[in-house]
Amino acid sequence: KSPTDYGGLSSPEYRALNPQGKIPVLILPTGEAIFEAKVVCGYLNDKYAEVGPSVGAATPEERARAALLTQVHDLYIASPNSSDPMVTANQGAMYKSVEQIDAPSRAAKLAELEKQMDVLEGLIQAPYAAGASLTEADFALYPTLACFLPYLLPTVFGWADPLDASRRPKLAAWLATVGALTAAQRVRGEVMKGLEGWTASGRFAPIKEQVAANPQLKWVYP
Repeated sequence: KSPTDYGGLSSPEYRALNPQGKIPVLILPTGEAIFEAKVVCGYLNDKYAEVGPSVGAATPEERARAALLTQVHDLYIASPNSSDPMVTANQGAMYKSVEQIDAPSRAAKLAELEKQMDVLEGLIQAPYAAGASLTEADFALYPTLACFLPYLLPTVFGWADPLDASRRPKLAAWLATVGALTAAQRVRGEVMKGLEGWTASGRFAPIKEQVAANPQLKWVYP
């Protein structure tokens, strides 16, 4: 279900499931709610460890790399470390309203996104994020790197593809490998439907106006 089924992220009904007002939330058959993406992924991997293909790195080094990639993504790209809706993640620069992010702050967040993509480029392995095995890092990175960044940065700010192979060859190669997985294709279809709906609704028009009104700030990389 969408948070809108509960009245939105800030509604009392949704906050009863996740007091932080964020997604995702996993509701167990008992009614207990588990939140925070890393915790949800860990639970599912543990609960269904004997079902389907193996997930998880085989060596301590790969496990550490997977944890590091997930940490970089979660802390420096995808999530604000606050439940206050006015505190926004760097990723939020692409879609949070002009009431939530002023022009200098939005431009600074874009600079940080550019930096953190380079950090990921330096850490990513092959064929999967941490190396030979599919891990939680692949799950954490894929929606952001396959959907949010390559769609929203060009759509809203006029960037070229930030994951073009000429700029970030390791990330581009990883994206092609993971993107061939059936499950990844399903995820991409679901996420892109939502992002394209945002475009159709006119959500990005005020952000584009904010950008146009502040040409002295840097909006496009490289």
